[in-house]
Amino acid sequence: MKVAKLCWSLGSLLVNITIGVYIYLQNNGPSNLEDRFQYVNENWAMYSAHWKAEFLIMILVAIGAFHFAISLKKIGWVITAIGQFIILLTYPLMLGGYQNTPFELASMSNQMATITFVLGNLVFFSGLTYLYLQSKVLPSWLRKVAIVLSIITTLMFLSIYAEIITWGQAIIMAPIINVLYLINAYYGWQLKPLKNN
Repeated sequence: MKVAKLCWSLGSLLVNITIGVYIYLQNNGPSNLEDRFQYVNENWAMYSAHWKAEFLIMILVAIGAFHFAISLKKIGWVITAIGQFIILLTYPLMLGGYQNTPFELASMSNQMATITFVLGNLVFFSGLTYLYLQSKVLPSWLRKVAIVLSIITTLMFLSIYAEIITWGQAIIMAPIINVLYLINAYYGWQLKPLKNN
């Protein structure tokens, strides 16, 4: 349990760094998709290092989620773990699909990576919302904040998945996701075996 809590909490904290790096890279790259792929390839060492680091961080979160799903026997953790597994499928698509590939293939990889990432996060945050609605671990005020933020985040990813808003438009929600991941880190660390979670 201690290793799972460490993986979940450490991963949740480090995700905030990768979100910040992503926003920095997004803001410094060209807006045109074809130019962006060229820019990514010209700066491949930076992009690949970021995605590889994020891949490892997401694996830490997945380890914690799957352990909690098994040991705590809660459907919310099962949903969260499945969502995190789907998210992990994003990184091979980017790492294998963007480097030195024709624009058409890179564009296809990008579409696959984006829909996989969005769906994974939709499932992940749906599971978290369910967990926070039932949680007895967090203080009442923090639990209410977590519920509101997780609902907002879930609806945001649902809106992207349903093509109501674009991924670019959703970037403005990054601070909410940052705060939610900080709460996730605290929540995971407070979990206890089998009861009152």
